[in-house]
Amino acid sequence: MKRLGRPGTAAEKRAERAIGNMPIIDANRALYELSAFPVASPSYHAVESTTFNVALGGNGASLLLRLANDEVAELVDDEVAFVAAQRLHGLGLSPAPVARAPAERAVLFSRLGDGWRTAKIDDLMQGAAVVRLVHMQKTIAAGEPLGRSWSVFDGIDRLWPLVATSSAVLPGDVDWMLAWMTSIREAISAAGVELKPAHGDPQCSNVMLGPNDAMMLVDFDMAGDIDPYYQLGVQMNELYLFESQMKPLLEMHDGQFSETAFSRCRLYAAADDLYWALRSLLQDVRSPLQGVEFLKYASWRFLRCRMLLGHPSFEERVRSL
Repeated sequence: MKRLGRPGTAAEKRAERAIGNMPIIDANRALYELSAFPVASPSYHAVESTTFNVALGGNGASLLLRLANDEVAELVDDEVAFVAAQRLHGLGLSPAPVARAPAERAVLFSRLGDGWRTAKIDDLMQGAAVVRLVHMQKTIAAGEPLGRSWSVFDGIDRLWPLVATSSAVLPGDVDWMLAWMTSIREAISAAGVELKPAHGDPQCSNVMLGPNDAMMLVDFDMAGDIDPYYQLGVQMNELYLFESQMKPLLEMHDGQFSETAFSRCRLYAAADDLYWALRSLLQDVRSPLQGVEFLKYASWRFLRCRMLLGHPSFEERVRSL
């Protein structure tokens, strides 16, 4: 770990400014080091933020500094993300947010100690783990609104002009995928939407596993008031290949299975794949990170979206809402 005063990268300069602006830390005694390395494929991990372990003097690191990267800054509401971090910690579902430096888009968290690690898909496919995840989502949804209404369709509307006017290389069938989004959005809107507070980004890299089967959520950039079936559909899509594996999650969530609700989850899954494919393309043209496989990740999300939209039963799912 290194002391403040000798930053070697732009990220370290930001980290030092953030640490210096947080009265809770004695900058003269603080030590810090990079915590996680960015990987876009196969797991979209540490590519939209930069994290540092922070130690207060000679003791081991007890804090984690998260710097939100600027490449997708216009897509993130930092204020709501911080409120969500506080809310989820109050529920016992995430580490404690200790301090914030808004100018640096930085938040300081209590660092999870030894024995904690980032979850993998295999970890969360298991019965007990996925039951716990669904229960966490329902606990969050039972709370007060977070103050940021969001839908994946709004997200695509925001992203598309940014990507279309960039140097990103788009697949030849992107217009076909975008046209489907209009049909899906209209069907879901006609069926009615009830927004609930949500973490909003339940991919495995945002789930931490600890001793004695402990589990916590991290990364609150996507938090907001969202249709719960969006988050559930994303989780199904993340964990399982076959719909027969996905259906029990809906029963856990609702207490019963409904083909209409399951169709809504699957429609959201297709939209989410398109959203993150576009977001990864934007990262590819904007991010200074070299060697991170944004294009590979985007290609995978486009492919999965394409496969779902092209399935013979997909139009029936749209009509069934």
